[in-house]
Amino acid sequence: MGGQAAYSDGFGPKPGDVTHIPYNDIAALEAQMSEKTCAVMMEPLQGEGGIVSPQPEFVQAVRELCDKYNALLIFDEVQTGNGRTGNFYAYQGLGITPDILSTAKSLGGGFPIGAMLTTEKLAAHMKVGTHGSTYGGNPLACAVAEAVVDVVSRQDVLEGVAEREAWFRDGLEKINAKYGLFSEIRGKGLLLGAALNEEWQGRARDVLVAAGQQGLMVLVAGANVVRFTPSLVITQQEVEEGLAKLDKAISTLV
Repeated sequence: MGGQAAYSDGFGPKPGDVTHIPYNDIAALEAQMSEKTCAVMMEPLQGEGGIVSPQPEFVQAVRELCDKYNALLIFDEVQTGNGRTGNFYAYQGLGITPDILSTAKSLGGGFPIGAMLTTEKLAAHMKVGTHGSTYGGNPLACAVAEAVVDVVSRQDVLEGVAEREAWFRDGLEKINAKYGLFSEIRGKGLLLGAALNEEWQGRARDVLVAAGQQGLMVLVAGANVVRFTPSLVITQQEVEEGLAKLDKAISTLV
């Protein structure tokens, strides 16, 4: 669905009639929507695409166009869900509600589980057991997910995400003032990306490797964005230790 060859090469046949448009491009979306549109699927904050936040007017336009053409709005919250952005699900901070939402990853706190959530209206058309699977509804996985939800949905945990975001942003800005390699720090909550400036284009993986050599695990979101997705309950001391390692890693590259 995402259109990235790395995730689909070697598999087939692929589903037809899937059209990709640029994120935050209302005109491109309007040009593709019609009565034949089945659904629009998007992330409420792009992860693999480079940690790109949606513009409020784009999100509103997506919802309005889906309503106009009777198309479903599907949010992929595999990365953004379960408290990652400071809301339990990211859509809750956008002023709209999707028709379907997918969630996984942190839902199990490291234990494999995924789920699809939908509205009461759509759920009425899905008979129990119609889309079952051999290991679907695994009791242990569901028990783990329930325990995770009990913790992550606590107000102190969700409110703490914004505080931790501020720690990270402050530290990353200080590092950038020293080395000048980031064009911007973007994202929300604890799904953050440091976009590399023009001089450093294509070197996100170099930063990842250098950080690993200092004992720090970071991710990339494409070739030009260093991604940070720490624990929602990371301490300030741990943030400072991690940023110190990042500082040292970058010093080996400049």
